[in-house]
Amino acid sequence: MTVDKSALFEATKFLWPATIDISKDPDGPHDIYWALERIIPPDDDWQQIAIWSFHQALNEMEKLASAAGVSVISPHAIPFADFDRRMRSNLAGDECWAIELAIWETDTETKQ
Repeated sequence: MTVDKSALFEATKFLWPATIDISKDPDGPHDIYWALERIIPPDDDWQQIAIWSFHQALNEMEKLASAAGVSVISPHAIPFADFDRRMRSNLAGDECWAIELAIWETDTETKQ
């Protein structure tokens, strides 16, 4: 079994709007995540963990933007490296993801 990291990243990224105005809706990123959580099939393990990992990367972007006084964030600007770091961390966080972690770490298909 393999996973196309680039395709998973791109598919996940485009579930999110191009921009989110966190000054108008500070809970916007979290609300969007929960809406996505409800529409992703529960048996689609890769997409489930991908939206969570993407959301975590977006949270980091949101914190940096807030600290810099920036009110609009762009989920589509999340770099693959941030997503990949979160995926690895989440997959390593629980033994139930051991097979997926092994697949993720051995798959050579990556987005630069």
